[in-house]
Amino acid sequence: RFFKGIIPCFGNSSVLIRLNQRRDKRQQNMTAPKKYVKINGVMKLNPEFKKWREAQLGGKPASTVITVEALPIVSSMEDYKQLNEAVVVYAEPEIPLAESTNATIEMMQEPEISINAGMTADTMVDELGSIMNKYEVPMGLMNKLMMLSEFQVLEFMIDDSGSMSVGKPQSRWEEAQGRLKEIIEVLAYVPFNQVEVIFLNRRNRISLQRQGRDPKSFITDAYRKIDAVFSKPPLGTTPVLESLQDSFTRNQEINIARWFF
Repeated sequence: RFFKGIIPCFGNSSVLIRLNQRRDKRQQNMTAPKKYVKINGVMKLNPEFKKWREAQLGGKPASTVITVEALPIVSSMEDYKQLNEAVVVYAEPEIPLAESTNATIEMMQEPEISINAGMTADTMVDELGSIMNKYEVPMGLMNKLMMLSEFQVLEFMIDDSGSMSVGKPQSRWEEAQGRLKEIIEVLAYVPFNQVEVIFLNRRNRISLQRQGRDPKSFITDAYRKIDAVFSKPPLGTTPVLESLQDSFTRNQEINIARWFF
């Protein structure tokens, strides 16, 4: 009788699937645990927060690797608030923001700065903080991101040689495409003048400018252009030196920052 009672339940896969879906949904809807906890006298990222975040991502591992030595990553003002709330619990003084971070936040509240980033002064800090939190970028780097507006051009040189087609489960070519789009997503939330994406072999060039657009509109257009060029598979040699020399020669009078993929 006992087995007769449970065999139909195990045999009905649709019932099990629904039960698992309900269980997963309950786990995902659980209240987030505290992001920061004190371990051996040091404020660190809570391992339980990592588990919760992975559940929110559908089981996909969080980008941050949690070890005993891991210190907390503060990516946004919300993170900063949570960190100080955790500190107060241990009767310790609040942790001040770095002077450069405070200065950057003040800059972002200037209408001229926020408009150049396609946002309002009221929303820029939170929107940039949200994207930095997505990629777990320390908010102390906001100052460095703001400095990119000092360059006339941000140039990304992409290796499109035949060797970029290797790699499993993701080829080097696909990884370069994904990394480029991630960087563009972050740049969409800070002021910049112009982005140029060039390649070692093909003559295609992707030129990106803000043109008064908000970050999401800019990202949509940028991704469309990137995907169109990357749809053609990599082919050719790896003339890195020649390509760099050509870039230096053509842009002698331009203040330019370069990255190579």
